[in-house]
Amino acid sequence: MLPKLTPMQWLVALLFLFFYGFAVFALTRDYYLRHPPRTAMPQPPAAHGAAGTDMAALGRRMQAALGAADDGASANLDSSDPAALAQAADQLFAAQRFTDAIPLYRRVLALQPDDVDAQNDLGLALHYSGDTAAALEILRAGAAAAPKQQRIQLTLGFVELQAGNRDTAQQALNRARDLAPESDVGREAARLLGLLDKQDG
Repeated sequence: MLPKLTPMQWLVALLFLFFYGFAVFALTRDYYLRHPPRTAMPQPPAAHGAAGTDMAALGRRMQAALGAADDGASANLDSSDPAALAQAADQLFAAQRFTDAIPLYRRVLALQPDDVDAQNDLGLALHYSGDTAAALEILRAGAAAAPKQQRIQLTLGFVELQAGNRDTAQQALNRARDLAPESDVGREAARLLGLLDKQDG
C-alpha cells in the first residue's frame, strides 16, 4: 500500500526521481562520449510495484535525454569499412534513430564478429527501439565472450534491470564494478548496485 503523502511530498519525490534518473544517464553518456570505443569516432527492473515503475520511467528518461547529433548520417550497407559503418551508426544512435542504426551495427558485426563495442552498441539500439529480448541475446553473448570488457558488462546490467531480471542484472553490474572500481564505468555500476540495495532496504 502506498504511503499517505501530502501533494508537496509527492512533488518532492517525483522531482528527486527525475533528477536522479537524469544524473545516472548523464554520467553514463558522459563516459561513452569521453571514452570512444573506436578510433573512427569519439562516442537501469522493472521490479515489482512502484520501484519497477520508477526504473521503467528511468529508462524512458535516459532515452529521451539522449542528445541529438548529426541525424543525416548514412552509410552504404555494402561497405566493407567497419570504421565508417560504426561511425555512421553511432551518429544515428546519438540522434535517437535507433532503428536506422541497427542494420549498420549488424553489418559491422558481419565484418568483425568479435567486435565487442559493436555488440554493446547494437544491444543498446535494439533495447531503445523496443526489442529488449534481442538486445539481451546480443549483450549476453558479447559479455560471455569478453568477460573482461567492462563497458558491455555495465550495459548488460542496465538492460537486465530494465527487463526486470534483477539477479542477472546484479551479477553483470558486480562484474562491471569489480573489473575496475575506480573507473567511470565501475563507479556507475556501483551507483546502480546502490540503487538496488536501497530497494532492498
